[in-house]
Amino acid sequence: MNKSEFIRKYKLKELSENDGILIELVYSTNENFAKTILYDTNICLLRKKTAKKLLKANKKLKKLGYKIKIWDAFRPIKYQEIMYKKYPDETFVTNPKNGNSYHCMASAVDITLCTLDNKELEMPTEFDHFGKESYADYEFLSETAKKNRSILQNIMTKCGFKIYEYEWWHFNDKDEYDTIYDFIDKE
Repeated sequence: MNKSEFIRKYKLKELSENDGILIELVYSTNENFAKTILYDTNICLLRKKTAKKLLKANKKLKKLGYKIKIWDAFRPIKYQEIMYKKYPDETFVTNPKNGNSYHCMASAVDITLCTLDNKELEMPTEFDHFGKESYADYEFLSETAKKNRSILQNIMTKCGFKIYEYEWWHFNDKDEYDTIYDFIDKE
């Protein structure tokens, strides 16, 4: 199915930097834990309601002098399967056979904070750090990293997201959706 049909069918919104956020989809590059380009498209999609919540959070953050940078959003299940084969630890990479990947539902985001002039802030770890230091409540951090993580977590939870306990950067929409098994045809 083409992109327009896919977006309509699943009530998605395509996010872009015109929405006032930064987008750097890490799995569209080889700069990720798999060390390979996983996504064959560089499209940032979320459920419409999830996107609305994220943009609300970004608006609140902008009032504080920050903005959101998205590392990942909707993830087609075929990529979840590849990722799980490369790193089969369900603490950090969901087994797609269990059908509980919020990324595959288009209702999860992996994000960080940036300044308004696009500089990433100090956070607990780099993206996709698979260790206890990435846990959402890990305490042995610099005061700056703790403060920045707290700002991000507080705003995201106020705007309708749940914190994923093992990854400070991962937030799930509180609303429930079904897994998307369809794909966008290459254009």
